[in-house]
Amino acid sequence: MNSLGYDACMVERWVKVAAAPDESLALLMEGVLKDAGIPSLIQRAAGFDAPDFLSAGPRDILVPASLVELAKQILEDTTGLGSYAP
Repeated sequence: MNSLGYDACMVERWVKVAAAPDESLALLMEGVLKDAGIPSLIQRAAGFDAPDFLSAGPRDILVPASLVELAKQILEDTTGLGSYAP
């Protein structure tokens, strides 16, 4: 278990907590969450799941369901990132 009491071996549903307009902002959000000890995944938004887009196109940020509220609060407290919440 990590400091948040989250067991990485648990099978848990992942939930979208934010949407970024491109990969660079998605990576920034992922880094903020990682620094807070929250695991996250970046996935291409629906309709943009094509390799031809490379780093362009919107991305969804997902976290384990048990950490959704904490992740939203962290992104909201980080200047500018809360505005991308779904």
